[in-house]
Amino acid sequence: MLKRFAVIWLAVIPAAAQTDDAARQAYEQRIRMLEERVASLEQTLARLVERDRPEQPPPATAPATLLPQASAAPTRPAYEPPPELVPEIGKIGAQIGLTLSRSFNPFKLDSGSYVGGYIDLPLIDRPNWMHGKLSYEISVGMSQSNTTFNTTSNVAQVANLVVLDTLNPNGGLTNVTQAVTGTGSAPFPVTTSNLTRLRLLEVVPFSFKYTTTALDRWRLRPYGVLGFGTYVTIHSQNPARGATPTYGVRTDANLPPDILAAISSIFGGQAPFGGPLVAGQISQAPELEARGLPGGHGNIDLGVHSGAGVEFRISRSLAVSFDARYNHIAGTNGRFLTMGSRIGVYF
Repeated sequence: MLKRFAVIWLAVIPAAAQTDDAARQAYEQRIRMLEERVASLEQTLARLVERDRPEQPPPATAPATLLPQASAAPTRPAYEPPPELVPEIGKIGAQIGLTLSRSFNPFKLDSGSYVGGYIDLPLIDRPNWMHGKLSYEISVGMSQSNTTFNTTSNVAQVANLVVLDTLNPNGGLTNVTQAVTGTGSAPFPVTTSNLTRLRLLEVVPFSFKYTTTALDRWRLRPYGVLGFGTYVTIHSQNPARGATPTYGVRTDANLPPDILAAISSIFGGQAPFGGPLVAGQISQAPELEARGLPGGHGNIDLGVHSGAGVEFRISRSLAVSFDARYNHIAGTNGRFLTMGSRIGVYF
């Protein structure tokens, strides 16, 4: 019996010892893990405390003794153009303005005045390779002039022939000669001195404008323009305002006094040849003249528009420029030039 108990005891003791070693190792492993977590928390807490700590002002130092310096001469700041195409500051580089020019008119008419307006819209930003900016310009203007020269009315020639053939059916060639030349018994003047009034409306809806910025330091910007336009021409001839005013009836016509008086009472100073002429031929109806409707002859044409100029920047928003524009309207003697000044406002 004792021998059996001793054998059991010797078998149980080693097993118990092994169980105690395993438990001890597990406890030690848990302790090391807890120590590592605590160290990590301490490091995190130290970083948070360091970040939230208020900055300490630097230690006060005695003010350095300032040595007297020679006062520098005041220098004038160099001109710098305002930034463009920057909507955040309210400038996009666009310009709107007024044109006041002298117009050298087409159709061999005298020079006159030109008044117009324009808007200049930038297309792209200013890349370095372009050395300037490309913009889209729309302009509208009106050219006006007054020119005095003689015109011949074919309608007056026909009217003279009708009157002369009625009064003298056997006149033959004499009637024809007097009717065509407006002499003798012809009641209406044929060739008269007329004041021709020109009104030329220019609409340029499409043109490209290149402006170089190479001279910005001097506030100068040369530019060139190329596009096409639409031109509406209205003109009228007024014989009552010519060099020798004519009022529709020849007072020295070789006609019986009663016939001349009758013609004068009907046409004197009125239609068909006393008022402003349409295409230099005949006046408009008396009823239209009484209403004040303008008479004249007009046409609409397409043409080429080009120009060049130089702009001087007065301030960030205001500029003036000298501008010259060349226009070529389709047809004979359709070239004309405008030269003058522009006043523009940038926005």
